[in-house]
Amino acid sequence: MKPIDSSPETGTVSKIKTVIETTYIPERDFSDRIMQRIDQMGSTSKAPRKTPVMTWKRAAIAICLVGLLSGFSYAASKWLDLRDKEGNTVMEVKKTDLQVPDWQNKVLDDVRKQIAPGESATVYFGSKEAITNKTTDNISGTTSPIEYLDRSTFIDGIQGPLANSHLTSHMPDGYQFAAGCLYMEPQNQSESSLIFARTEDGKDYAYYTRKPGSEIQLAALKYKNNGQEIRLSVLFVKGVEKPRFFVTNPSKDMIVNMNGTEAYYYDDTLHWAEKSADGFLSYTISGPAVTKEQLVTFAQVILAH
Repeated sequence: MKPIDSSPETGTVSKIKTVIETTYIPERDFSDRIMQRIDQMGSTSKAPRKTPVMTWKRAAIAICLVGLLSGFSYAASKWLDLRDKEGNTVMEVKKTDLQVPDWQNKVLDDVRKQIAPGESATVYFGSKEAITNKTTDNISGTTSPIEYLDRSTFIDGIQGPLANSHLTSHMPDGYQFAAGCLYMEPQNQSESSLIFARTEDGKDYAYYTRKPGSEIQLAALKYKNNGQEIRLSVLFVKGVEKPRFFVTNPSKDMIVNMNGTEAYYYDDTLHWAEKSADGFLSYTISGPAVTKEQLVTFAQVILAH
């Protein structure tokens, strides 16, 4: 979840990017029931403002953290390591007391509906004065996915590091492709004009849009089996920093061994990672009415191909 930024970072913005770049991908921000929304933080070519990387949450497979930047508080005093089949640490599960107000999630959903498929929006929360003067550090973002209803077209559209992911693996017996989504990394561009708005209960916010770049940051697909849904997503994390998943109370009891690959089970979702050529591939798999055992079995089939 995380664009490369060459501009300077300071204060809370730096913390924000660190957290989401850590690739926390809880589930809930893709597009309710077909992959709700995935927030994204990017970077502009000039220093003043920053954009969030990407995050998603409960009804699809998030990232990562989506829209999380309000009331942010980060604590890394406790963490767990997840390892791959070779015994390499590929993901860290860390502690946080992060909280995201529901009204901000609603704003992000509303903004996402206003932008074109592939585009991203950087959203600033705070008074109009604070936003105008660039003094607010309550920043988040959302991305409108490019959706595919044909599996072959979706697979053909996956380019770059994600082309070597398990998204192209054989589908487990009994499951059928339902939909696929690509979330593009936003272009590096100067900030466009801010669009100011206000919630029904008087909370101010503003946003500006960003055109999609040529690189895919996250891809996700949904499988169906007799009404049962399972969602699988993968996020490319560039560089040597391992993906990090944040929970309020990390527990070793939630670590699952999938034929040698360790995953973390949280909120009806499995999280794991693998090394790739230029970084890591961070996976999540979930289902609204699927048991932990069913998710593990499904993931094992995916990992075997």
